Amino acid sequence: MRRINWPTLLFLLLTPPAALIWSGVRIHLSGVHALEIGLFFFWFSACALSITAGYHRLFAHRAYDCNWVVKLFFVLFGAAAFQHSVLSWASDHRRHHKNIDHDADPYNIKKGFLWAHIGWLLVNDHKAERFGNIPDLEADPLLRWQHRYYIPIAIVMGFVVPFAVGYAIGSAWGGLVWGGLVRVVVGHHMTFLVNSLAHTLGKRPYALDVSARDSLLTALLTFGEGYHNYHHRFAADYRNGVRGYQFDPTKWLIRGLAAVGLAWNLRRVPRERIVAAQVQCENQRLSDRLRGCSEQVAATVRQRYAELAEAVERSAAHLGALEREWASWTKEQRRRMQADLRAARRDFRAAYRSWREALLDLGPEPLPA
Repeated sequence: MRRINWPTLLFLLLTPPAALIWSGVRIHLSGVHALEIGLFFFWFSACALSITAGYHRLFAHRAYDCNWVVKLFFVLFGAAAFQHSVLSWASDHRRHHKNIDHDADPYNIKKGFLWAHIGWLLVNDHKAERFGNIPDLEADPLLRWQHRYYIPIAIVMGFVVPFAVGYAIGSAWGGLVWGGLVRVVVGHHMTFLVNSLAHTLGKRPYALDVSARDSLLTALLTFGEGYHNYHHRFAADYRNGVRGYQFDPTKWLIRGLAAVGLAWNLRRVPRERIVAAQVQCENQRLSDRLRGCSEQVAATVRQRYAELAEAVERSAAHLGALEREWASWTKEQRRRMQADLRAARRDFRAAYRSWREALLDLGPEPLPA
């Protein structure tokens, strides 16, 4: 039998009406000042990016490494988001990835949109602190400190400091309302959308066996976390919006930190593996069309797909060898392996074109989205 998590339930249910009423009263009595709006956007952005770039991509997935100052920023402003400590958040999130769409998934979308969005937080059945899946994070003294003192850190960074900053700019209560209360509510539901809307709205171009979906709308609402199908296929990539034009401010922040030396070891999936994942999905969707064409055409498509898969593996093997053994090779060995990698990638591109050409024999019907 599930037990209600009363502190969380009261906080999540009472803060929205409190924010609505108090902000309405503030607007009626004194209007909204530019400095208050500036404070809201700074605190909102700092907390939201501390969740997306910090809690999520840095801590939960170890997609990159960073300077201790950046880690401290994420730990402090992440606490101000009132989404639990890094250890609790990352442990839940790793269970989600390991058990997506099954009973052990803490925010399983198959239990309903509202359960995934907020309901899972209101019960205690997932809250036993089983941190066996985050030994790497438990070993970090900074994260243990944040976990131990999470509540006072969250209150100070989430409410006391915005109040103090508001006082300094001549609007203490405005700072508390906009930089504290309203910002917390908006930030909560922005993050919650990644668990609900990102598993409901959009397409699945990289993995058909999970509910996660890619959607520009969700990305716009969640600082780039809406390319969720890609993320579940390649969780360790520091990018969610893998294409340059895709809206992913979190990716841009991490790349900016790397440009000034505050982040490094940015993990990214080779293009060949990304295209291979897309081709695999397209190939799965082709089954109905293949049944309706001649056996010869179907055999050609399957053969070209097998050649493409082989080309991907060959390219990935060369890239893996470069990453593992670069330091131990001589200059001549490095040059030869780089030439082999370029050749393997040319083979990959040729195999991909050949596969696409084979699809033309299936008729004019486009591939399903």
